[in-house]
Amino acid sequence: MSELILIVEDDHTIRVTVGNFLARQGFDVEVAKNGQQALALLKEKAFALVLLDLHLPDMHGLDILAKIKESDDQPLVVIMTAYPEVRTAVAALKAGAYDYINKPFDLEDLRELIRRAIETQRLRREVAWRRAQADTCVIEGLIGTSAPFRYMLEMTTKIATAGRVPVLIRGESGTGKEGIAQAIHCRSPRAEGPWITLNCSALPEGLMESEVFGHERGAFTDAKQMKKGLLELADGGTLFLDEIGDLSLALQPKLLRVLETQSFRRVGGQKEIKVDVRFVSATHRDLPRMVQGGQFREDLYYRLNVGAIDIPALRERREDIMPLARHFLEKTAPVVGTTCTDIDPSVASLLEAYRWPGNIRELRNVMERAAILAAGQVVSARHLPKEILGTNAIPVTQPVTFQSRDATRNQSLAAVEDEHIRHVLQQCGGNKTQAAEILGISRLTLRNKLKE
Repeated sequence: MSELILIVEDDHTIRVTVGNFLARQGFDVEVAKNGQQALALLKEKAFALVLLDLHLPDMHGLDILAKIKESDDQPLVVIMTAYPEVRTAVAALKAGAYDYINKPFDLEDLRELIRRAIETQRLRREVAWRRAQADTCVIEGLIGTSAPFRYMLEMTTKIATAGRVPVLIRGESGTGKEGIAQAIHCRSPRAEGPWITLNCSALPEGLMESEVFGHERGAFTDAKQMKKGLLELADGGTLFLDEIGDLSLALQPKLLRVLETQSFRRVGGQKEIKVDVRFVSATHRDLPRMVQGGQFREDLYYRLNVGAIDIPALRERREDIMPLARHFLEKTAPVVGTTCTDIDPSVASLLEAYRWPGNIRELRNVMERAAILAAGQVVSARHLPKEILGTNAIPVTQPVTFQSRDATRNQSLAAVEDEHIRHVLQQCGGNKTQAAEILGISRLTLRNKLKE
């Protein structure tokens, strides 16, 4: 795709001469003879470069430059002026112009200046992508040694290198589906390309189509300027569609067409736009059941599900719970202003016994809360929420054991209670506060029972 250049010049001869010259060099060219025309075109199209005359009939070039610098999609600006004043040039450069050229100028000099400007623009985009890439690839929760985790990671690595193959990531809420999607992008040949995300449940259907495909100016009431959609922004990289099960039935065939043709039209547009995008989707829903119920297109499901990755729930990888807990604690402590980086050994059995319905997300929240409550001390049971200290807190691997039924048949209730209290206290290493929390009684009550 050739770069689009805007020439803003009130002199007809210069407009035509420079426009024809740049067209012969392979550039797409638009022209404007005054400031108002220029601003209208800048709202409608995405330009790589603007050749801007300072002295226009309706407004000064520096005013136009200021508006360009305020826009989201900022093209580079080269100032053209017939007034070779040092102050004018310096003012333009301070206002954000890339460079300036004095009229009359040699067309070959102009071509060289434009070549350098376009290369600068390309390098800036590459630097922005690399910075985004560096931030993106610090992936949360990819920690563990359990067999289910290692198998999932192996599948992720293999699928990541499989070109443009679509990927569907399935797992419960909070298992880290976006982290796996990021890992696929980071370990793929597209790692230096853009990483774009969209939560399909976050936008109403009316806005979703414009967000994905973009729109042309005037496509609907509020479309006051052209807007690129996420598909264009993801060109050369990865588009992550989170909660794909919530995508409306009206948009599903349109997405299917993009998957099959790698082309689309903006809302209100006629031009077919080609892109090179890899689709990675994620859902916690049962898509096959939704297909049977007519809530999700069967052809779209099979197109998305070429590469499938199932993320295990946290309760299925219990040996990873403590490494993850320590990771979250070490990461959170400096943020909340504490030095808490250690966990009492008695806490491990409680964390590993809990079922973690919220998975990794819930574990992260629990450790953030613990870091705040511990306030520089070792995290202990009293810093955990009550649901973890409930009946499920006793580890399955270390159950509370009583004497056989025959042996306890003639024991009083008080004796059985006494044995249970002693066992829990032993499990807590003699820590009466932790034992009281697990037993669901106050520390004073526990102390009185021990005296008895």
